[in-house]
Amino acid sequence: MTELDKQFNSLDRELEQPVSRYANTQEAKDDFAQFFAHSLDLLCSAGLDDGYLKKLNPAWTTNLGWRTKDLLGKPFIDFVHADDRESTLAEVARLADGEAVICFQNRCRHLDGSYIWLQWHARPHPSRRRIYAVGRDMMQRMRHEQEILEIVDRERGRLGRDMHDGLCQTLAGIAALSATLSRKLAATVGSDVSARADEINKLLKDAIGDARDMARGLDPIGLDAAGLGGALETLAINVERLFLISCSAESHYSPGDLHREVKTHLFRIAQEAVNNSVVHGRANRIAIKLNCDDSLGVLSISDNGTGLPDDWSDAKGMGMRTMAYRAGVINARLDVQASDAQGTTVTCTFPLPA
Repeated sequence: MTELDKQFNSLDRELEQPVSRYANTQEAKDDFAQFFAHSLDLLCSAGLDDGYLKKLNPAWTTNLGWRTKDLLGKPFIDFVHADDRESTLAEVARLADGEAVICFQNRCRHLDGSYIWLQWHARPHPSRRRIYAVGRDMMQRMRHEQEILEIVDRERGRLGRDMHDGLCQTLAGIAALSATLSRKLAATVGSDVSARADEINKLLKDAIGDARDMARGLDPIGLDAAGLGGALETLAINVERLFLISCSAESHYSPGDLHREVKTHLFRIAQEAVNNSVVHGRANRIAIKLNCDDSLGVLSISDNGTGLPDDWSDAKGMGMRTMAYRAGVINARLDVQASDAQGTTVTCTFPLPA
């Protein structure tokens, strides 16, 4: 049980059993006041019907900058990021139905106009028509996760370059020696032995091609040279070669002025989505598209695979979580939906530079 769970359960017990435990003594009020005032997490109660904030602890000011009097009597949803309001209202509806909400995340507006990621535990109290919630600032944890992801990407790039400059060159040298040996054997021993040497040389060339494809996947060099569109085209070509399926890439917009970090995250999202299509969806046709619409870019990956299982949202794997996290890092929105006929479509909508 996490510290957040312990605090939530403690708050819940205080709200449910104050009379039987303390008989409304001053000690009970003092204990609860101390707990409420000194918690580092955001504690609150809100109306179950209207969502208006009723009671807040000082951590709201510490984390979001607002004075409590600026927040009290106002709908909580007014401080939620526009892109998170739909999902937040869906969780409020669950609370209205009597369900608890565990580990829900959204972005709330700071006094300075920025947004803070918060993780919420909330439970309804139907008889009081109240929602009681505990929120935790997730920004530091997300910064650490982002640093880890950046380290992983750097190491993947280093491994790809080492493979391209080291292993591939070594294999190429062996292939050259093998070709020379084949010619000498043909002149001195005979065609049968020479044919075997030719076969070894062919296998070496295939291994070189596979190693180069792997190196490009680990370090998408085309992001700088040909842009995101070019890197996606190279990805499609490599997928066709490795898995012997149809994979196309279309780019009607080349966001050359995007930061390399953004392009890297978009490329990795496409790469992971394609891998899911092949491994889990068993698709034999994949389409990668990159477009722009006003101030937004749209990256989509569609396949004709087996589609999504009924319980996919409750059983998201590491790849799906990583895609969602990468999208969050670049302020993008990730949607995963079953296609109308067959297969799955992954869509990442991201902001473009002004």
